[in-house]
Amino acid sequence: MKFKNFLCFGLFNKLKSESLFLIATFFAIITSFIIRPKFSYIDTHVLMVLFNLMVVVELYKKENILDFIAINFLKKYNNQKVICAALILLVFFFSMLLTNDVALITFIPLTIIIGKKSNFSTLKIVILETITANLGSALTPMGSPQNIYIYSKYAPTSIDFFKITFGISTVGIIILLIINFFTPKEELLFELETPIFKKNINVVVSTFIFISVLLCIFLKFPIIYVTTFNVVYLIYRKENILQKLDWILLATFISFFIFVGNLSNIELIKNWMINLLSDPKQVYFTGIVLSQIISNVPAAILISEFTNKWQPLLLGVNIGGLGTLIASLASLISYKFYISEFPEEKRKYLTVFSILNFSILILIGSLFIFFI
Repeated sequence: MKFKNFLCFGLFNKLKSESLFLIATFFAIITSFIIRPKFSYIDTHVLMVLFNLMVVVELYKKENILDFIAINFLKKYNNQKVICAALILLVFFFSMLLTNDVALITFIPLTIIIGKKSNFSTLKIVILETITANLGSALTPMGSPQNIYIYSKYAPTSIDFFKITFGISTVGIIILLIINFFTPKEELLFELETPIFKKNINVVVSTFIFISVLLCIFLKFPIIYVTTFNVVYLIYRKENILQKLDWILLATFISFFIFVGNLSNIELIKNWMINLLSDPKQVYFTGIVLSQIISNVPAAILISEFTNKWQPLLLGVNIGGLGTLIASLASLISYKFYISEFPEEKRKYLTVFSILNFSILILIGSLFIFFI
C-alpha cells in the first residue's frame, strides 16, 4: 500500500509540473461535453514521429554519442568568444537534427560546467543558446514539434518547406553570431572529461533507426514499420529506455488534438476563426501573438484547423517561439537548468532573456512580414 501511495504521489508531483498537459486535458474534457470527440482527430503519424525521435535520442544518450561529439569539439578551444560561438553553432546544428529540446538538454548543463570551471558568467550564452535552439530547429521538419505537425498535416514538398524556413534560420544565426562578436576574448582554462564511447552494434542500430525516421518524414514512408521495429528492439534490449521517454508530451498532443478537433466542429467558433484567418498576414500575426500566450506548438495545432495557409503559419509559430518564456517550451529547459544553479540570478535572467528575445522577435518578425 505504501509503495502504491508513493507512486501516486510521484505521479501527482510530475503532473503538477506539467501545466500545459493539465490545461490541454481540461479543455479537451470540457469541449467533449459539447461535441462528441472522434478518434480521427488524433494525428497518429505525428505521435509516431515524436515517439521514434525520442527513442533515437535516448539510444544516443545511452551510448554517450551526443556528449562525446560535443565535448571533443569544445576541447579544441580556450578563447571565450570562440567557445561561445562554437556552442551557438553546435546547438544550431543539433537542434535542426534532434529537436530544440535535445540540443538544450545536451548543451546547457555543459555550458554551465565550463562557466563554473573557468569562472565566467554563462547567463548571456545560455540565453543565446536558447534562442539558437528555437531558430535552428525552425529549419527542418523534425527540428521542433510544431514543424513535425505542420509538415505532416499540410504535406508540402521538402523544397517548398525549406524555402520558408531557410531565411528564418539563416538570419537568426547571423544575428546571434553578431551579438556574440562582442563577447570578450579572454582565455578560459578548463578540463572536460570525455565520456566513454564504444563503437558497437547499438550505435549502428540507433543510427539506422534515425535514418529510417528521416526517410519516413521526407519521403512519406509509412512510419508504423519503424515504430514496430523500435518497440521490438527496445523490448529485446531489456533496458528501461521506454520509461525515460516523455510520455506526458505525447499525451499533451493527444489532448490538444481532441480539444482542437472539438473546437473546429462548434459552428460559431469555426466561422469566427475562419474569418479571422482569411488573410495570410492575419495567420502570420495570430501565430506570433498566440505563441506568446499558449506556446507555439498548441498555437500551430489550433490555427491549422481553420486555415490552409501553411506558409504564414509556419513562419508565425517559428518566429513566435521568440518572446516570452513560454512562447517555446524549450526555453523553459534552459531557464530551469540555469536557475537551479544560480537561483539568485532569476530576475536578471528573465530581464536579459526578455530584452534579447523580444528584440530579435521584433527584428525578424518585421523583416519576414514582407515575404508573406
